[in-house]
Amino acid sequence: MKSGGYSSLSGGLQRFWSPCESKEIKEMNIKLIIGVATVIVFVILYFLLKGLLLSLFRRRKYRKVEDRIRKRIKPLSKEKIGEKRYSVSEYKECIRRTKDKNVKAWGQWLLAQFYHNNSHRQKDYLDKAIECYTDIRKEFSDYPFHEESLFRLGNLLFFEKMDYRKVCYVYQELLERYPRSKWVTIAKERVNLVRNNLTYPQALNDYILAEKYFERGKYEKSIQNLLDIIEKYPKSGLASEALYFLGDIYHFKLKDYSKAMDEYQNLIQEFSQNRFVANAQFKIAECCRKREKWQEAIKAYEKFIKDYSQYGYSDYAQFYIGQCYEKLEDWKKAKDAYSLISTNYSESIWTDVARNRIKYLDKHPGG
Repeated sequence: MKSGGYSSLSGGLQRFWSPCESKEIKEMNIKLIIGVATVIVFVILYFLLKGLLLSLFRRRKYRKVEDRIRKRIKPLSKEKIGEKRYSVSEYKECIRRTKDKNVKAWGQWLLAQFYHNNSHRQKDYLDKAIECYTDIRKEFSDYPFHEESLFRLGNLLFFEKMDYRKVCYVYQELLERYPRSKWVTIAKERVNLVRNNLTYPQALNDYILAEKYFERGKYEKSIQNLLDIIEKYPKSGLASEALYFLGDIYHFKLKDYSKAMDEYQNLIQEFSQNRFVANAQFKIAECCRKREKWQEAIKAYEKFIKDYSQYGYSDYAQFYIGQCYEKLEDWKKAKDAYSLISTNYSESIWTDVARNRIKYLDKHPGG
């Protein structure tokens, strides 16, 4: 029985593993392996081709962005109607990828301007503008926009960050590197303002905010900050600066000549050694003239000539005295005033004008 059972099992195994069936399985396995390998190859080729096409597309796209940078076209702008706009991120990626230093430099400049001019769009745009200007300051000092980048960086640190140490450092670099810059006067003023008033940091903050509001046309807010300085920090050097600033806002922006005169007069009376007292006296006379208070204007101009002739502009004051007398129809005094210009200020730009006024009044008695 055992022998017969074993033979029966052996015969069954032989039937299951027949040579023909084994060959078929091998062929199926080979086909499966070939099929899988083919799929893998196709997948690899697909991704390689996709990567190649994507790379070519990106190269083409960034070549277009580079061309836009070379043409000084800012992000999200277009040169022609219907032309595609390119995003900030595409500019940034182009700048990161390119090996062309000119593209990097001009790209940073365009991005800096974009962030700076569109700071209302996102909260972090001013910080990004500062980053761009800082990169330009460090990496691209041989480019024509380096000077303006220093000034703009100083402005952002001054108005937005109130980082006084960095403000002085950046403006000082501007002054040393570009001594003939059109921003020299502003940079000097702000460096001195900061260095002379660090003992009154809150007053300094208020003054800078007043300037910031003034630049944005928010004159009432500017006035409030200046009044706070005068009230809270009367012994600071900024109190006198605030008085003069107030006078100018009332004078030139709000056209409230009466209030302007009050502020200028307060400056002269309370801070007689301030650097702006001569200007304040001249502007009092100007306000009188604009209000058509001719006699008051004459007295104010005469006081300027008497007390502040060393500051210049006395010839201007003398000419305007002549004009005021003409308005009063006092022709003799008008001619006398004009004649003093030739006598006392022979090199003045008003000399020929004054002579012509005298000739006119001689020919046309009574004006």
